Amino acid sequence: MITSAKMALFYRALALAALLFPASAIAQTTSQAVPTPKISEEQAKAAALKVVPGRVTSVVIEKKKGKHVYVVEIAPQGGGEKDVLIDLDTGQVLGTED
Repeated sequence: MITSAKMALFYRALALAALLFPASAIAQTTSQAVPTPKISEEQAKAAALKVVPGRVTSVVIEKKKGKHVYVVEIAPQGGGEKDVLIDLDTGQVLGTED
């Protein structure tokens, strides 16, 4: 039979593991350094809005298909959401994602 002391110990160990596991997972995950963009975030937004008119909701740098790009998230005038991929070096539009 499980005593309340054993249950308390179990829950403490479980809570400790939950706290430590994400920290160890983050510590082990080493991401490559993001290259310095040659174009500004504002230039990336402008290039993206030429392709997909609307309101920019976020701009982040992500690795897509082995290459770091600006991902400009746009809420188009017709509704929904589109991601426009912009080359960090040239400002060229590489594509869109729904």
